[in-house]
Amino acid sequence: MKIVTDFFNKLCGELDKKYFPEVKYYRDNENTTKIHQTAELFNNGCLTYPKLIERLSKACNDSKENIHKIVSNHIESFGDFEYKP
Repeated sequence: MKIVTDFFNKLCGELDKKYFPEVKYYRDNENTTKIHQTAELFNNGCLTYPKLIERLSKACNDSKENIHKIVSNHIESFGDFEYKP
């Protein structure tokens, strides 16, 4: 799997704007903190893609399919991997 340059900042920025536009600093809200921690763990290779989607969907209170659509915009290539929600 190949992610875009600056994956963490781009993904977190998009999720923050869409789901938590009223939060000014991500540490002010428990769910935005979870989003940032989860994205960082995936970016560092500590989480698998399905686990990333699962955790983000819980923090954003949205379906896995919708989160997958957002995250997949920041993935250059999935290689042989195929995500099945």
